[in-house]
Amino acid sequence: MKKCNICGVEKPFSDFVKRSNRASGRQPYCKSCHNKNVKDKYSSKRMKDYDLKRIYGIDLKEYNRIFEEQEGKCKICSTHISKINKGHKKCLCVDHCHETKKIRGLLCDKCNRGLGLFNDDVNTLNEAMKYLKENM
Repeated sequence: MKKCNICGVEKPFSDFVKRSNRASGRQPYCKSCHNKNVKDKYSSKRMKDYDLKRIYGIDLKEYNRIFEEQEGKCKICSTHISKINKGHKKCLCVDHCHETKKIRGLLCDKCNRGLGLFNDDVNTLNEAMKYLKENM
């Protein structure tokens, strides 16, 4: 029997994951506490906040502020997120300048990919617009 360091309950060794670098040969916490801890640690909200800070330098609060400011719509095509995802929960992409790291707004996946495929080049985008106008 072994006592879990988290819940404090004494359980059989089979309730603990094997760990060769421990004196007992098992983790200090039981499988159920481990699973709960991992689930909490990697919850979608926590991971979203972590990724926003790591990649763009903003937190979830700032993302939500921009989202509300844009009324849940893509900054380019103005399509509302509910129409983009057909009921599935997906966030708008954070669009930013790769040189200055300045956040420009939130975009749907299509608009974000479109800018990326044109390498954020205004001249190329203007040529694409010219091409479309001439060939309609």
